This record gives sequence, structure tokens and C-alpha cells, in this order.
Amino acid sequence: MGQALREVVQECMRSPVACPYLIHYSPKARKRTQLDPKLHWNAVTADYLTKSFTQARNDSHAYDDIPAGERPTFHEIRALDAWLYKQQGFEQEYIQGLMGHADAKMTEHYQAGHGDEAVV
Repeated sequence: MGQALREVVQECMRSPVACPYLIHYSPKARKRTQLDPKLHWNAVTADYLTKSFTQARNDSHAYDDIPAGERPTFHEIRALDAWLYKQQGFEQEYIQGLMGHADAKMTEHYQAGHGDEAVV
């Protein structure tokens, strides 16, 4: 574990919230419809990051000139990042690790569809 990741893990462990998950949060309200799909009331759901990114992107007004349904998603920007790392000459294994992919084919899938030929 690198120093930066170690610091993040230690910060998560210092959280005053008693939760069995390293990544967690305290919801403002505990609604049954939100709690039922979770394994623990402080757990982060699979779509939490996507929804939080969408909210932050819209709050920043960075893409107000683009219709709401056409604005870049978290995964589109993440895929572009993987492609940009490849263009800068980073090793594919490094990019795969950075992306958290167990399979090199998944990283290659994310990297596909970028470049001049992909721009419409």
C-alpha cells in the first residue's frame, strides 16, 4: 500500500461513525426505502459515486451549455482518463491497477473509442 492510500485508509478508520465498511457515510435521514437495499445503514450503495458525481458536476455549472442528458458521466471521464494515461506512455499494467481492473481487457475496453477518429 502506497503512502497516499495509507493516509486515506487511516482517515477512514478515524471516522467517528461505527461501521464495518471502510468507505461509508451518515445519511441525513434514514428512510426505509434507502435502508432496505443496503447491508448496513452506513454503507455506500453501488450508485452513490455516480449520483454524487452528477450532483457535483451540475452544481459546478461547468457543462451548463450541454443538455442534461448529454453531459459527461463519471464513467465517461474515467474512461477518457485511462486513454489519456495510455497516450502519455504509462504502462498498461499501471493504468489497469489505477483503474482497479482485475482484467486487462476491461482496461482496454475503457480506453477504446477515444481519439480523433472517435470524435463526431
